[in-house]
Amino acid sequence: MIYLDSSALVKRYVQEDGTDVVKSILAGDDLMTTSKLSYPEILSALMRKVRAGEIERKTFNGIVDMLDKDWGYFLVLDFHNDLLQIVKMLIGKHPLKAADAIHLSSALWLKASSKAGVTFIASDSSLLKAAGAEKLQIMNPLDGVK
Repeated sequence: MIYLDSSALVKRYVQEDGTDVVKSILAGDDLMTTSKLSYPEILSALMRKVRAGEIERKTFNGIVDMLDKDWGYFLVLDFHNDLLQIVKMLIGKHPLKAADAIHLSSALWLKASSKAGVTFIASDSSLLKAAGAEKLQIMNPLDGVK
């Protein structure tokens, strides 16, 4: 299974370093998973680009339509009470932001619940370091991008 945090998944919708890698991953046969938190995080990142003049509002609307269509293809993990103990443990062990702790706890919960391997994909090196320390397979779509 593949778990994409929002820093990786946003690359599906805007051209930036790592976009080709993320699109290649999404074209694969693996089950794609993410947290429900990714949706507002991606919308927020896109709106920041609108406000900065990097994308136009019409483009934003088209991207949101694409995100809405794609959303049904992901196994979307809700932020539920089972994650709270994992979040507490992670924040105690690693210097994580709250949203990163939610993404990582979701992936760890998925791995434990499914008893399957999970590859955690993110563009945040400190989050990936924590994920690796927690014995997840990790991948940064920026690796190898020049």
